Amino acid sequence: MKIVPLFLVLFFTTLFAAAQDTSAVTKNPNLTVHQDSSLTRLTADYKNYNRLKDVTDGFRIQVTYTDIRSEAYNSKGQMYKEFPELKSYVEYDQPYYKLRLGDFKTRLEATYYLQQVIILYPGAFIVKDKIVTR
Repeated sequence: MKIVPLFLVLFFTTLFAAAQDTSAVTKNPNLTVHQDSSLTRLTADYKNYNRLKDVTDGFRIQVTYTDIRSEAYNSKGQMYKEFPELKSYVEYDQPYYKLRLGDFKTRLEATYYLQQVIILYPGAFIVKDKIVTR
């Protein structure tokens, strides 16, 4: 018996929601919108920032996973010495620090470097991550 009132409520809710036409927006030529110039500048700065910090799905090599902060940053220094062409990232996921290496668009690129990293860090592996594309 509880199903019938619930059905009626859902039926009338969808009926009234369908009656509202939000797709037809009328343009009024007599309408003038005044906008502060600082808002326009702020919007342009925001778009510029997002264009510079563009991220996408990709791959990184996870080198270490430790709860000792100094260990993660010492490993990061080692990565800069061994692979100066790659950027390394220390991410804190309480209570652990993850050291990840590179911004690889494909798993094949990551695999190439993994073969070199695994000599120094035998536990290294490839992970999916958001990467910076500049």
